[in-house]
Amino acid sequence: MKTSGIKVKIFNSDYNLLGDNPAEVERYAKYVDQIMQRINFQSPNTSVESVAVVSALNIAESYYREKDMRADTQREFYDILKSNISKIDEISKLIDNSL
Repeated sequence: MKTSGIKVKIFNSDYNLLGDNPAEVERYAKYVDQIMQRINFQSPNTSVESVAVVSALNIAESYYREKDMRADTQREFYDILKSNISKIDEISKLIDNSL
């Protein structure tokens, strides 16, 4: 896929970014802009740098929350899988013994 330049606006500033998928880059930029706008709305006298840092921390928190949930789901899946494999082994042994 070809990397192309994508112009986005985040927190009233224009940025020229590179990416393989312009729609995704625009989506991510919109997400960051929405968070920064929300932080600025909640604390209107905050510096741009502070808005950026608080926004980054909010995004990091969301990322790690999702990552932890995914790990928990994966562990649950593997536990169910191991349990089912064990049950299949038991059934297989019962079938082998009855043949």
